[in-house]
Amino acid sequence: MKISSIKTNNKCYRNNSPRFKSKSAFVTDTAYKLSLKQGLKDTFNISCKIQDLESIATPRELKDIINRLKPNQYEVGENFRANFHIHTTASDGSLTPQEFLEQCCDWANHILKSGKAKDGLPAFSAAVTDHDRIESVKKIIALISQNPDKYKNFKFVTGCEFLFNGYKEPYTAFEAVGLGFNPFDKDIQHLMKGFESKNHVSETAKVIKAGGILSWAHPIIFPEKINIDFFKFLKEHKINGVEGNYQYSKWDKEYVNAVKPLLNELISDFKMFVTGGTDSHRKTIF
Repeated sequence: MKISSIKTNNKCYRNNSPRFKSKSAFVTDTAYKLSLKQGLKDTFNISCKIQDLESIATPRELKDIINRLKPNQYEVGENFRANFHIHTTASDGSLTPQEFLEQCCDWANHILKSGKAKDGLPAFSAAVTDHDRIESVKKIIALISQNPDKYKNFKFVTGCEFLFNGYKEPYTAFEAVGLGFNPFDKDIQHLMKGFESKNHVSETAKVIKAGGILSWAHPIIFPEKINIDFFKFLKEHKINGVEGNYQYSKWDKEYVNAVKPLLNELISDFKMFVTGGTDSHRKTIF
């Protein structure tokens, strides 16, 4: 898959934020995979081996990937190694689960053949983050479980873009990308109401309990929230990440570069981890 025609002028945040601890606060990798295995059985009546889920990132693996990623590896181009913000037909995107997997697999194989996957990172990692929906996430896990060898060079990250309410007036609502949680966890199913969702920020606890981490989505779109008070609010509710490497390809470059210094300062001061992605709603992971 070639992307030579795709260009980006975005300057990404240089990730000097504190690293995750190497030991996961959730459960062991095996326990996480067993929970996915049981979820496949209960939801799709699919039986598989735990080895068939090797391409699904565990919470520990996800944290390690985020630790290792460099800002330019979120940029669309020949060094593109991660995209943790993509939408599918389960919400308002154009990609089907199968199309998402095919493109990710092709790009991962391309990176592997290029010789750039010698840095300890998976060749390519990506998450589906539909709006308060996880149907595609479950289907992708099912598809991987039935053809694990095909997707062995790709690392799939479970995800969802949550709309939360609870900040002070007049800007009570905001979005956060949840990553690495168990999508079959019973306690988070009622959060998945699509665009009708009115989840309160206190329910971030359920995402975290299911193994997930949370990252404030596309922060520069909401400059009124780039302040100390809102960052304190995020930390209080265990939203410990920021999409500092979000790709603002359609936004005014001068505006983005003007806002980033304050954002980066707050990320550093509050010791937030940094994620990023293209927020693609089109029929492409790019």
